[in-house]
Amino acid sequence: MNDIVSIILFHTILNLQQQPFSLLMPFMILYQFLVLGVVSLGIGLVCGIFTCLIFKKAPHLRSNAISQTFFLMAFSLISYYLAETIVIAGLEMSGIISLLACAIVQNHYTYHNLSPQGKITSTLTVTYLGTCAEAGVYSYIGIALYSNIPGWWCVKFILVETIIIIIGRIIAVFGIYYLFAFCFKSRTIKFKELFFITWGGMIRGIIAFALILKIPHENSHSCPEGTKDCFTA
Repeated sequence: MNDIVSIILFHTILNLQQQPFSLLMPFMILYQFLVLGVVSLGIGLVCGIFTCLIFKKAPHLRSNAISQTFFLMAFSLISYYLAETIVIAGLEMSGIISLLACAIVQNHYTYHNLSPQGKITSTLTVTYLGTCAEAGVYSYIGIALYSNIPGWWCVKFILVETIIIIIGRIIAVFGIYYLFAFCFKSRTIKFKELFFITWGGMIRGIIAFALILKIPHENSHSCPEGTKDCFTA
């Protein structure tokens, strides 16, 4: 859910970055946030439910474990590409959110309509591909760190943003918890667990890196005006 909110909010802000700020801007952000989230999730849900009904109403599809795995992945990719091709009022829908919603539906419903061999084959196939993809993504981040980002960066900006993120996360987790604690007598979360939640919520590396690469930038080989603490790559 954290990744979903991050992706939706990122696309919403990115779509409005060229527009001048006005009093209606917060309402426009909320409107586009809801449109992108509802449409992207809706596409994933429809594709996931359709996959479930196909396997339930067509028993002949369950005769081959490889075919079952293929159809699962095919419909998942359909939900992704379908969402990527839809643009509403200049706002592109998110294929990742659609794919995630489709996968959740398939995991809870379509999986139980597969044959025993199909369940094993699809689980092993998706697990293997997921492990390979995860290793590839982390490798790409390490390699692309100095090749794909702009040729300048600001040390002060990085330090200030890091401090803001840490302080904001602490206030969000501890502040909300102890605010609700006044309404209840029993406390179910310990201080160490709150600290773990705070730290774990700040680890959003892959999604954050992928979104950053989508930010358009200009004059990537020169330092911005007024920035002193820049290092040229």
